[in-house]
Amino acid sequence: MRPSFLVCLLALSPAAWASESAPFAGDYGHSATREADEVVWRVQQADTGWRLISTGDGEVVDAHRLGPRGREAFWTRMGWPVDSSNDADCLTWGKKPASLDDLFADAPPAPAAPGDDYGLGVLCHVPSATRARIDWLASNASDWFYYDPVAGVMDIRRLR
Repeated sequence: MRPSFLVCLLALSPAAWASESAPFAGDYGHSATREADEVVWRVQQADTGWRLISTGDGEVVDAHRLGPRGREAFWTRMGWPVDSSNDADCLTWGKKPASLDDLFADAPPAPAAPGDDYGLGVLCHVPSATRARIDWLASNASDWFYYDPVAGVMDIRRLR
């Protein structure tokens, strides 16, 4: 291996580690704001995961990264091709709303381990090639989306 190649690898490594450790950190907005660059959510890395701050009302929630089972559960709920969840990277927060099956069950569902199921809110990065396979996301201009049970799926963009 040439020394110059090794020096380049060593120089790039900290940047690669930094981007991997905080892929969600930043400010996010959507097209329904008065100003095009208005920050709606701010995501910060926290000690145990992530923190999402709603700039409108100042609400702060702790979030965690969805694992493969959690992404599959969310994708199944949305009726999207489940295998496309492999390419997504998502955060979630809050308690998952009960389904009708849960409401009528004799026993409440067992709580899932963090990352194994999605919560009330979901923020995801889905690469464009994968988005093209998902009807609801194919026309999005951004690789990012937000979901909650009231707003549904919303095309959002990372501002910084």
